[in-house]
Amino acid sequence: MTALDKYRKLEGIGLWSARVEDQRREVVVNFGDATLVISDSRSMQVLSHWSLPAVRRHNPRERPALYSPEGDGAEVLELEDDWLIDALEEVQAALAPPRRWRDRLGPRSYGVLGLLTLAGVALVFPPALKQHTADVLPWTTRHEIGTRLADDLQSGDTVACSGAQGRAALDALHRQVLDQPVELRVVQGTARPRVTGFPGGVYVIDARLLDMADSAEALAGALLLAEARLRITDPVRPVLDHIGTFQTLGLLTSGAVPTSALTGYADAHIRAPAPLPEAATLLSRFAALDLSSRPFADNPEPLDLDADALLAGLRAGDPMAGQTTTRALLSDGQWVSLQNICAF
Repeated sequence: MTALDKYRKLEGIGLWSARVEDQRREVVVNFGDATLVISDSRSMQVLSHWSLPAVRRHNPRERPALYSPEGDGAEVLELEDDWLIDALEEVQAALAPPRRWRDRLGPRSYGVLGLLTLAGVALVFPPALKQHTADVLPWTTRHEIGTRLADDLQSGDTVACSGAQGRAALDALHRQVLDQPVELRVVQGTARPRVTGFPGGVYVIDARLLDMADSAEALAGALLLAEARLRITDPVRPVLDHIGTFQTLGLLTSGAVPTSALTGYADAHIRAPAPLPEAATLLSRFAALDLSSRPFADNPEPLDLDADALLAGLRAGDPMAGQTTTRALLSDGQWVSLQNICAF
């Protein structure tokens, strides 16, 4: 049995007027075929038919209840009969079309959904944007970022060394050790004595390493370690985290490197503990260059304070073990010139 069948014989008394300003008259109200039938209480002449789904109540939860047909606010029906009021609401609910989920939501629900959406965007969008930017960033832009970071490092108390003969020796070492276009800088006054790599193949060598290293081959090991670190994860990702979402978006859309936003990253990067590559990965680079890993691993002073855990593996896996001679990367004169690059 439908709600309409249930109340088909129900009728009650109400007050009705054809216009708001007219005096209301007593009427009999009952249910027709999906309609509300309003009849004169004396003559039982039908005065009006209202479509049940179109009946609208003006004052929910108040008594007497006031109704009008949708689209025609002139007619007014006043009911005080609780049975009739409840029946009318039940029949209307049964005849109403299913409401869409968004129609069921109140203003508060929309507010909650809005906040959840914003929170989701805030959590998901920045990492996705940074990853996409890192994926599409050309090498030239990466190199520019690395250069700007090295420049920022030199804007404080650090000083770049540029002796001509030392520079020539450094270039000779670079050509023999590193397998991509790179830029090497020797800098005095960095926070930690090691070789630090930046995006785009830019390497900063702390000048103290030139005194600490027993040979060019030992220094080459420090360069290879820095190179291997750059391949553990994309070195540009932490830079994008440093500059933030809006600057990353600007970099992606315009290609312009936000120099001011890079301030402070290089120094913090040098101070932070550096990750270690697998010993096998690093040994494969030594082997490709026909270099022994022992000069780096056995250097009297450690050339990288974070590399202790690697040294035993580098000694045990030396690709040149058992060979009586290995090639020299630099002549004695070149090595001395490199060690004195900061003296001129």
